[in-house]
Amino acid sequence: MGEIEKEEKYTLSQLRALNNLTKEELAKRSGVTSRTIISYEMDVKKLRNGKYSTLEKLAKALGVKVKDIFLDPVSEKPKKFI
Repeated sequence: MGEIEKEEKYTLSQLRALNNLTKEELAKRSGVTSRTIISYEMDVKKLRNGKYSTLEKLAKALGVKVKDIFLDPVSEKPKKFI
């Protein structure tokens, strides 16, 4: 039987921190407003309900795929990335 590979998932704020970006820098890089980024980081429901095209812009700017953005309300990753 094959082994199931577990993919790493990070919250939007953790991905931003891993890329050493401020909200404003991510906004410039992605073309998404900093207000939207703040909203998505504060409320994962808004992120989950966001337009796919917006999520694509953020993912591209962060060097990941949309599926790599952790969309659950509670992250299992260490808080040091926040």
